[in-house]
Amino acid sequence: MSTPEPDVASERGASAPEPRPLRWDPEAPASPADILIALRFADRAARKAVGDELAGTGVHTGQELVLAKLLHLGALPVAQLAKVLDVEVPTATRTTQRMEAAGLVRRLKNDTDARKVSIELTEHGTELARTVQQLHAQAGERALRGVSAEDRRLLRNLLWSLTKNIEDVPCAGH
Repeated sequence: MSTPEPDVASERGASAPEPRPLRWDPEAPASPADILIALRFADRAARKAVGDELAGTGVHTGQELVLAKLLHLGALPVAQLAKVLDVEVPTATRTTQRMEAAGLVRRLKNDTDARKVSIELTEHGTELARTVQQLHAQAGERALRGVSAEDRRLLRNLLWSLTKNIEDVPCAGH
């Protein structure tokens, strides 16, 4: 994948021209590095698209994932929520505290162990989670404009395969 060349004028401190779009030769071989770089750019673009769609909803980027997981899985202990979101427990705790203050989630105490607390969506949180699903669909439609149903299926399957391959790699020292 070839990316735009750096702008020499901006490196010298002069005003930078308009950024050029990313370009690549679709017929050129794709190295593993090309693939990961393209994935990183696609991830950034997807995050921005979702962020743009979330504007005005009161939901911040990252919180939409909490809403989606709780809508899909139901009430979860904070530690389990952190695990499914792939974040640290303190991060999940802070996020859910902010969401609780906004009336999106509530804490459920465990009847047998007061130390255990689960998080569940409030009615408002459930409504917003469904809205977020629609916003993800809108952002996805924009991202996949002109991509055939067969290519969408192939892309989805390839992305899940890449994810599995990366997650199956043992960490150094383990």
